[in-house]
Amino acid sequence: MTPHEITLFIYNISLFPIIFFSILFLMLSMLNILAERKKVKKTKKLEELPFVTVQIPTYNDPIAERCVRHCMDFNYPEDKYEIVIADDSTNEDTKRTLKEFADNNPGFIKYAHRTNRVGFKAGALKEVMNVCKGEIIVIFDSDWMPKKDFLNEIVQPFADEAVALVQTRQGMYNKNKNLITRFASYVLMIYHTIVMPINNKINCVFFCGTAGALRRKHFEEVGGWNLNSITEDSELTVKLLSQGYKSIYLDIETPSETPDTIEGFVKQQMRWCYGNTRVFIDNAFNILFKAKLTIKQRLMITYITLGNLIAPVVVLMTLFGFAGWFIGEPQIMTLSDVMDMTARIILTAGFLVIGTLTLYKKNILNEFPKFILSVLSIGIILAVANTVAFSRAIINKRLHWHCTPKVENDKFA
Repeated sequence: MTPHEITLFIYNISLFPIIFFSILFLMLSMLNILAERKKVKKTKKLEELPFVTVQIPTYNDPIAERCVRHCMDFNYPEDKYEIVIADDSTNEDTKRTLKEFADNNPGFIKYAHRTNRVGFKAGALKEVMNVCKGEIIVIFDSDWMPKKDFLNEIVQPFADEAVALVQTRQGMYNKNKNLITRFASYVLMIYHTIVMPINNKINCVFFCGTAGALRRKHFEEVGGWNLNSITEDSELTVKLLSQGYKSIYLDIETPSETPDTIEGFVKQQMRWCYGNTRVFIDNAFNILFKAKLTIKQRLMITYITLGNLIAPVVVLMTLFGFAGWFIGEPQIMTLSDVMDMTARIILTAGFLVIGTLTLYKKNILNEFPKFILSVLSIGIILAVANTVAFSRAIINKRLHWHCTPKVENDKFA
């Protein structure tokens, strides 16, 4: 075989998994449309509001001050909730500012600081559990700005004793800053707008580690946070669902940040890719065979945790597609060539379809050109980075946990 024939062969082979995922995206789009047509089941009403602990884990994030202030402003009865700041900061000014909240609001706000970073975010959250009084645990990353009625709404599903976790929607207030924030936001919007509503129908809502709530009793029953996982939220979700507990998704949107630099975005996505892949590997037997899961749940958990399998395939297709184009000799395209190219575009356009449906649902279809541009630029960079992360997860070569930098930290420093 000539070099040109070899590149075309590898390119054509890589098309098969791309087409598989494309069809999967099309199926998710259709399932989302069908899920919206089903009537929403009536849920029980709480007879009494539960006591809630709001946890805010932070590491050298002055912006956490803003999050604390938003949480202090909840219209939930003040004698029914507390705020616990789990601070791993090494910056003295940040530590002092956050500690002042506890000093000025004794009993209502608690401040805890560690001298180590064992387990990172999960370790910090585990450390403060012994000072938390809540039967419901709500978590916010430091850049989130919850609305006043957040607690009142998120506790309602816990009227059903089988509900173990409730997750809400992520909003992005810096979405339009640059192409990186746009792509990061589009990916999150697809997940929250298309995938999460489907998961809500099949009882497979994943906890996102922030803007969500956990029933403490069930949380402790499955062992709490796994300090060896860098996506401890996904790990916890699998354990809770495996025990037959319920998960709920609420369409409550809370503003937050998305990384605005390629370094910050890539490190965040590599952590999610590595962590979720390890969640599947470490829990594969339960996910596929043993746990109290339905077939729909097993399939969705497999998709969410192993979805980054597509990354190395995208890299192969892009690399050998361009190589074949440059190595091959110029030829006049025939009608057959045009039809073949059109068929390939249609068969591999699933992600563009699911993205377009998301833009339509968010009423921002005018951003379609920017969506395409971000997919063909930042998307390719992400595929390369996630190929590395996915490979490291497969061979179990540890990936370091990186705290995602907060864009607006400077405003509070």
